[in-house]
Amino acid sequence: MKKILVAMFMGLFIFAGAASLNVCNASGTQDMVQWYFQRSTMQASIANTIAVSQDVVAYFMEEGYAPRDIVMAGLLAGQNNSINVHVSNINEILAKKTSNNSWQDVANAMGVDQATFKQCDTKANEIV
Repeated sequence: MKKILVAMFMGLFIFAGAASLNVCNASGTQDMVQWYFQRSTMQASIANTIAVSQDVVAYFMEEGYAPRDIVMAGLLAGQNNSINVHVSNINEILAKKTSNNSWQDVANAMGVDQATFKQCDTKANEIV
């Protein structure tokens, strides 16, 4: 009788552990769907702001660039009259931004005036 009770309790613990694991996995799936939706929404917002396709924004995010950096590079590319907003131009601007300089430094090097930079910075802060 003692062995039967021990076996029943062990079975109950095993069943409860399996059930809780499935609940955790289901919750993780929902979190993943929500994360993907939020990321997709952010990519669409950035793409509309800097006038490029959402695939371009997704590419830069997968390359490890922060959303704010992508927005700033796109806005600065659009402000420079000699540069058309294009993937390679945004890529060149992103390459100019390092951990040792600021977006203000990048804008100065590109010849973007202070007022225009402030507008770009404000717009980037609104989006990201």
